[in-house]
Amino acid sequence: MFTQIGQLPYLVLTLVFAASVFLFVIGLTPTGIARQAREALGLQGVESGRTSVIVEAIRPVIRFVVPMVRGIEVRKYRESVERRFVSAGMTGAMTSDEFLAYKAIMCVAFWCFFVGLVMKLLFKWDEPIVIDLLALFLGFSFPDSWLNGEVRRRQDEIRRAMPYVMDLLTLSVEAGLDFVAGLYKVCEKARSGPLVDELSFFLRETQLGASRQQALRNLSFRCNMPETSSFAALLIQADILGASVGPVLRAQSDLIRTQRFQRAERQGALASQKILFPMILCIMPAVFVVIFGPIVLNFIYGSGVIGGGGGSLTH
Repeated sequence: MFTQIGQLPYLVLTLVFAASVFLFVIGLTPTGIARQAREALGLQGVESGRTSVIVEAIRPVIRFVVPMVRGIEVRKYRESVERRFVSAGMTGAMTSDEFLAYKAIMCVAFWCFFVGLVMKLLFKWDEPIVIDLLALFLGFSFPDSWLNGEVRRRQDEIRRAMPYVMDLLTLSVEAGLDFVAGLYKVCEKARSGPLVDELSFFLRETQLGASRQQALRNLSFRCNMPETSSFAALLIQADILGASVGPVLRAQSDLIRTQRFQRAERQGALASQKILFPMILCIMPAVFVVIFGPIVLNFIYGSGVIGGGGGSLTH
């Protein structure tokens, strides 16, 4: 594939791509109007708008490619992308069209780098079509891997903060405050983080007229975690039945802390299995060289190699 193209056009294509990215970034810098509007509405806690350095660097190129991918009808995938951006705390950072454009740009970039630069110019290899397909696949999968990593990172932060926040909320409610006042106290006293931002957004939703049940469902949708889904479901059920919130929060806090300990035990058990691969690949070869190296040399050059006064490699 593309074997008739010479080596020089590959280098020219790579340089033109890099130069176009640089010129677009210099000429079209973001104004920050959207960020200021989110801050004025009080939504900056959830809709942070932050993305990776690569996305911000090639955003003008993404806007240029968006009209080319706008007609692609993948409704379920677009919904999945938007849901993952919400779970990653980047609501409004990228649309589904921009994400598809980003994937197309990464396909071209990975192909230019691996096939055009590495295979052709550095190693002078005439690559088979498998290498082209592999480079395109890596470029196509890179944006999804980045977005899934952002979702997991934010969910881990929420998961680590939940026991402390739940304990503080339970103490506030058991001390005589109602649920909303307890949440205000938690957002005021707890350390800033994704979970506190989500709870603050929940309070702002209730202030704007949303019911407590709908705001809890929205909280569960944004976080997209079993822990927050269970938390929201229990509070909704308690609100429907008119039960006291204090015992529910106490039971949920104990459950979350127990799950946290169990998760840590599972990760500790997996660590011993994961360390086998670097040990086999890195440590064992060095051990074999130290142990069997002298034996091999003794077998090849004779007994004079190991110890023995006046022995030499060539008798």
